[in-house]
Amino acid sequence: MKKITVLTCLLALAATSAVVAQEKSDNGINPLSLRPVHESNVMYKLTLWRRLDLNEKANQPLFASGSEITKHLIDGVKAGVLEPYDNDSVATKITLEEFTRRLTKKFEGGGLSKEEIEAGFGTEGAGSEDDGWGGGGAATETTSQNSGNKPAATTAAANSEGYELFAKDLYIIEIKEDWIFDKQRSRQYFDIQTVTIKIPAELSSEGLEIELASFKYKELESYFRLNPNCIWYNAANTAQHKNLADAFELRLFNGRIIKKSNSLNKYLDQVYKSPKEGLQKSQQLEYELLEWENNLWEF
Repeated sequence: MKKITVLTCLLALAATSAVVAQEKSDNGINPLSLRPVHESNVMYKLTLWRRLDLNEKANQPLFASGSEITKHLIDGVKAGVLEPYDNDSVATKITLEEFTRRLTKKFEGGGLSKEEIEAGFGTEGAGSEDDGWGGGGAATETTSQNSGNKPAATTAAANSEGYELFAKDLYIIEIKEDWIFDKQRSRQYFDIQTVTIKIPAELSSEGLEIELASFKYKELESYFRLNPNCIWYNAANTAQHKNLADAFELRLFNGRIIKKSNSLNKYLDQVYKSPKEGLQKSQQLEYELLEWENNLWEF
C-alpha cells in the first residue's frame, strides 16, 4: 500500500513538472518575430545588425521633414502607445521619465543661468542683430518660419537642465534582424527583431554615440499600420507614399551590416581592427549571404 502511494506521488510530481516545463516553453517560436518560422524548419540562421544613416539619399524617404521615423517613435512613447526598452535585448523597459532624460541634452558651461532662462532670455531676438551683411532680419525671419516646425523650442528654454533633442537630430537607427533560411518553404527571410534609436556622438552629453531606446519591431509594425501619417515619402510620385510597415517589408532602405552574431559579441570594426576593413567585410558579407542562397540550387 505504501509503495502504491509513493508511486502515485511520483507520477503526480512528474505531471506537475511537465506542465511547468510546458508553460516555460515557447514551442519553438520566436516571440519577437512578425511572421515566425518554427525552429524545426530553420536550416540556417545568422543574426545581423544594420546601421541606417537617415541622412543618406537612399534613406531620406524615412526622414521626410515633419514625418521622420524618429518623430513617430518619440511621439508613440510620449503617448503611451509604444514601450521603450533599454537596449536591443528588449529585456528591460525604461520609464517615460528615463526616456525623456536620455532625450535631453544638458547645457554645458557658458550657457545661460537658471535665473536667466526663467526670465525668458534666449527665447526672443535670437539672430536679430545686424552682422554687417544685412543678415539680421533674414535670421529673424527664418527663426519665425521654423518655429512652427519646432514646438519643443519653448520647452527647451523652460528646462533649466537642458533642451530636448529634435527628431531631425536623431539620424541614426540600428536594426537587429535574423537572416533565416526556411527549409520547408525553401527560401530566405530577413526577420527584423528590434529597432534602436541612437543619439549621435556630437549631440550626446558623454561625447559618445549612445542608445536612446530600443523597440520591438512586432509592436512597431502594428503602430505604423494604424497610423496613416507614418509614411515612406515617395518623392518620385507623391500620390504613392507608402506606409512605413510596407517600406520595411519591401526593404526600401539602405543599412550597412555592422555586426553579425559571434561569440565575443564584437562589431566588425572591432574584429578587423579598423573602420575601413570593417566596411569591406560588411560588403563581402552581403555577397556571401546572397551567394550562399544561390548555391543551394546548383546541381
